[in-house]
Amino acid sequence: MVNKKLIAIVIVIIAIIAIIAGLVFLPSSANANSINGAVTKDCSGTPWFVGYEKGFFDKYNVNVVDKGDIPYAQQPAALSSGELNVYDGHPNALINLIKSGVPVQAVVVTGAEPINGSLDEEHMHWLVKENSSLKGPEDFEKFVKDNGRKVKVGVLATGVCADLETNAWLRKNNITPNDTIEYVTLPDNQQEQALLQGDIDIATLHPPFFAKAEKDSNETNDSSKKLRILTTSTEAFGPAAGLSFAIVNEEFIKEHPDTVRNFIKAFKDADRWSNDNREEAGEITAKNIDLPYTANVHWYSPSGAIDDEVKGYIQDWIDAMEADGLIEHGEFVPEDLYTTEFNDTWDTSLPNQ
Repeated sequence: MVNKKLIAIVIVIIAIIAIIAGLVFLPSSANANSINGAVTKDCSGTPWFVGYEKGFFDKYNVNVVDKGDIPYAQQPAALSSGELNVYDGHPNALINLIKSGVPVQAVVVTGAEPINGSLDEEHMHWLVKENSSLKGPEDFEKFVKDNGRKVKVGVLATGVCADLETNAWLRKNNITPNDTIEYVTLPDNQQEQALLQGDIDIATLHPPFFAKAEKDSNETNDSSKKLRILTTSTEAFGPAAGLSFAIVNEEFIKEHPDTVRNFIKAFKDADRWSNDNREEAGEITAKNIDLPYTANVHWYSPSGAIDDEVKGYIQDWIDAMEADGLIEHGEFVPEDLYTTEFNDTWDTSLPNQ
């Protein structure tokens, strides 16, 4: 009898332990809705900062796990390794990931080029010293001849928007990039000083760094520190220039579609709020990236929809990559790059730009 009671007690204890273990390892709603992102202290951080501060991630029960200030150029590799679940990148970054065997898809449009002609909302500015002989693309070949070297262009990284759009701008003006350009890899926040020191001839800057450089130039009386705009992203590459996407690993999409859907809703709310409240979005950004002034911020697609207009812009990026010899003609079509699984999160009543 004692043995039977002992056995019964042991069975009950084991059952209780099993129940407790099940509760411990049962994923909480927060864990089930977690997504890994890299919130970097640069122009890409605004929707993340706004999403946190204005409660958009909380609104949709999205637990963003910040994997730290991973440099932008290293984020595709982090997405490939699984360290990141989502990455905000241009079409060429997406194509490079796919070419390297990483199964990823764009799920929504994030960045866009403004259609209102506002210089401070454009994706990039190319800056030169005020006394530079470079006034336009027609001056590049003469610069090379006069100086016995190529034009040094600062870029955040190669294989991003800065070099692709510079090449496209030169080609459409009948200038051969390989004959005239040398790219120098520098973070945006170092390019202004490098330009003033003569280490580079052109700085290719995103906000808030082009706004800072132009503000510094306008406020100085020292002619050696005066800068001017050589070209802008819209002029260089047209309305496709600022196009970027939230890019997600296909495995994560398959395993956590609701998390992806809620993340898109939160991120696009943050995008739209940033468009509508640019000054406050700039203040939030400046605070988070340790700037002593109000930051300028990107312009974001209000809609987020990947529609026929956006597909045309994707084709512009594909054409530019083909012209640079990065992909073969016809190797990619726009439909290779995105999924429509989350089109219920897109607001098609709003413009993409």
